[in-house]
Amino acid sequence: MPSASAASQLALSADSPRVRLARLALEAALAVPNVVAAEAGMHGMRVIADPAGGVLRGVSVTADGGGRYAVDLCLVACLAPLVPLGEEVRRRVQASAQRNGLADQLSTVSVEFARVLTPAEVREAELLASELAAAALSMPVAPGLSAGVAPPGSAGVSPSGLASTEAPVARPSGPGETGE
Repeated sequence: MPSASAASQLALSADSPRVRLARLALEAALAVPNVVAAEAGMHGMRVIADPAGGVLRGVSVTADGGGRYAVDLCLVACLAPLVPLGEEVRRRVQASAQRNGLADQLSTVSVEFARVLTPAEVREAELLASELAAAALSMPVAPGLSAGVAPPGSAGVSPSGLASTEAPVARPSGPGETGE
């Protein structure tokens, strides 16, 4: 029986290099300590369709010429030094591409941090995600849906398991600002 890793490799081989790079970049980024989620970004541009898993939020992959692709990540992080965190994300994405035989197709890796969360905000997001997951598990499967289809209640959960906040986050207004 093939291992989970071998099964993952088989699934990857059926996809285009663009989708494979998007998936591995997102997985590598979300595995970095202090990276808590991925977001589509302010204008929702960091998304890519993944035939095997729906939509990948927080990553876009664009052709960069010569059969190479640029990867752009939009992440949410815990309070941490962002420059070293971005460098670690980039290093892990490049290492993952190397392990998966895609290093020659990867050009640049750009890392954007959409938001930085305090430890209290991270705990709150984790609690919300676990509540959403529990609610999704308790929902009966509607007629006509297969068991592998996620119920609508789980649509706001990001690949990291945290609730996705695609809407703009309110921030305090400064002098002369309206906050909108």
